[in-house]
Amino acid sequence: MKNDYFSEVCVPVQIPVGFRPAEIEQSDFTFDREDRFIDYRLEKDGQDYDVSVDDNGQWYFFTSFVCDSLDELKLSRQIFRPPYLKKEELPLADLMEKIQIRPLYEGHDKAYGHAFALSDNLSSVPAFRQARMANYDGSDDPAIIKKIHYIQNEYKGKSTRFISGFETRSFATITENDYYAREIHLPNNARIYLKLFVYFSRYGIIPSQQMMPRFLANLWASAQSLNTAANPALYREENIETY
Repeated sequence: MKNDYFSEVCVPVQIPVGFRPAEIEQSDFTFDREDRFIDYRLEKDGQDYDVSVDDNGQWYFFTSFVCDSLDELKLSRQIFRPPYLKKEELPLADLMEKIQIRPLYEGHDKAYGHAFALSDNLSSVPAFRQARMANYDGSDDPAIIKKIHYIQNEYKGKSTRFISGFETRSFATITENDYYAREIHLPNNARIYLKLFVYFSRYGIIPSQQMMPRFLANLWASAQSLNTAANPALYREENIETY
């Protein structure tokens, strides 16, 4: 696997102050209605940050990080600083404190997360590493789930795999396709798929009639302990044999 992990994160927040409408570059046909998420820009100390509000009136802060390891990936979505992490660098928690964005405490100390990595050969990435990415687990976290749930597509001989986290408010994408990674996923799909995931996680519906979002919803549902609605014909399983 390449060295970098990319972490796209979303935090439910209190209504921010000083936002303005975001510039819309083009219509996004992913969502079934234009008002599912309305994007804004928040200016702090001469820099712009991304915030959105959904059609239920809930505000979110979106940002992304480049991480050098699974341990950095894990810490990239920490919202609050617990005592046992008082010496660790927590980029998300520190950023929100700096720009005075107040997260909602909902019984969870981590943001929604979409992890991403580019691999030369996806089949060489062990299932246990894919699971750690999807669950945002660090190198020293215990392994609880002994399998991964995923969907996979092929384009010009290159594979892209989407892996669900299990009750972690997170998921992952790994691809061999450099063009997809640079031109499609990082500038667009990383955020779009995370918005879909957040909406599905919070409200129990997928706000899209498009095929790929509905496949992803089946995948995410398959990893929810209280959800039995997922169609097993629309996702695959792989056991984790080594650690």
